[in-house]
Amino acid sequence: MPVSPHFLPKAILFDCDGTLLLTADLHFEAIAEAALAQGADMPRDWYMSLTGLGRKDLFAHFTKDFGLSLDVPRLIQDSIAMTVALAPRATENLAVTALLRTVSGRMPLALVTNSEAPIATSFLAATGLADHFDTIVTVEEAQTPKPAPDLYLLAAGRLGMPIHLCLVLEDSAQGVEAANRAGAPCLDVREPGWADGCKGFLKALVTEVA
Repeated sequence: MPVSPHFLPKAILFDCDGTLLLTADLHFEAIAEAALAQGADMPRDWYMSLTGLGRKDLFAHFTKDFGLSLDVPRLIQDSIAMTVALAPRATENLAVTALLRTVSGRMPLALVTNSEAPIATSFLAATGLADHFDTIVTVEEAQTPKPAPDLYLLAAGRLGMPIHLCLVLEDSAQGVEAANRAGAPCLDVREPGWADGCKGFLKALVTEVA
């Protein structure tokens, strides 16, 4: 859903990878290494074309697209462990984390990710951002991952907010689709000027504090 310049969200739901944190290279490094351990070479361009998918869906596409017979549960387990080990190299998406720090403590906030809990928590610990969030919703907690709406609906429910009053920040086609299907206004941080969509409610927050 597009964001009206007059929209005043009551909560913000942040995607993690690519939105809050710049972690695509870390994920690819771990996933490609896990695949290579089973003798499979994953092309980076192919991986980047599917950014936003959870591991289960990603590896399902990988085996199908390249005609491979791999131990997918082991791929998932190994790539999670490898990604956690790389967490100290996670970096902030500074424009998004600046927004996070501005609104922290002023409205309910959730992290909503297609990554597994060990990855999300290790990234947040490495960057010192965990305390800003009222809840963290990871891929294990919903029946279907993004682009299904389940994760965002679960996050809104945990915050006690109607989904249409929550603003979603995303960076992938799968994530934007999930927000749209959930019925949440969504800003795509890949778009130039996305932060302009925050100016109205940020001004209102400052006025409230004053």
